[in-house]
Parts: sequence; structure tokens; C-alpha cells
Amino acid sequence: MEVTTITRIVAIAGLILIGILGALQFVAVLRPRSAWTIENVYGGSPDATDPKAYFAFNQGSAWADPFFWAPLQIAGSVGMLLGQRWGFLLALAASVPFWYTAIFFFIWDRDLGFRENTFNYWVFIWGMWPVFGILEGVYCFVRLLE
Repeated sequence: MEVTTITRIVAIAGLILIGILGALQFVAVLRPRSAWTIENVYGGSPDATDPKAYFAFNQGSAWADPFFWAPLQIAGSVGMLLGQRWGFLLALAASVPFWYTAIFFFIWDRDLGFRENTFNYWVFIWGMWPVFGILEGVYCFVRLLE
């Protein structure tokens, strides 16, 4: 498959986003209850809800992201950059958690009062993930139809 400028942009953006997320979540695996992890990875506060549920919910993502989702996205992005059909297929699969998990966090943050009505929250903390996932998914799907 032809590697276009858009292919490079999508693949590199995927590597950057999953690199950031994977690194943060790996820290959460190593230090799941540290103050830094709570403030910079999980958000909110375990005191705002049942602490056991808070840590269980966040630890699910902490283990899934660096060990399942990140390798899938990395392989997909690399495959896209190599112009391999399997790369676009893996990136299509890896696009789903970007928007799927955003739904969970949208409800979680709303119901627990973690959501902030700020530009930073709506763009960087929540918004860029589902937007990228939808764009990557549509792009890969269209390319696979060629």
C-alpha cells in the first residue's frame, strides 16, 4: 500500500499518543497508589468515591494500556509506515479503544464530579483521544477498501 503524507501523520500521531499513554499507565502499574499517579494519571481523588472501586477501575486501564493496547497501536503504526496492509488492519483495531474507553471516562468523570469545564479537560484530558480514534479508524477503513 502507498504510504502517503496522511498515512505518516496518522501513524506518527498514533505512536506519540500511545507512547504518552503507555508510559503514564506503566508508571501506574509500578506505583498504583502514589500521589503522583493519582494526580497525573488517574485524575480525581479516591476520596470522592469508594477508594477500592476507584483503584480497581483505574488499575484495569493501567494494566491493559501498556501491555495490550500499546503493542497493538505500535505494530499498526509501524505497519502503516512500512505500507503493509496488516499495519492498516492493526491500526484500525487499535483505533477502537481510543473512542470506546472515552465513553467510560465521560460517564465516570461526570458521575463522580471529576469533569472540569475547561479547555484543557475537553481537549487534552478527554477530547483528543476519541477524536484521534475516530479519525484513525475511518482513515484505516477507507484505505483498506482500496
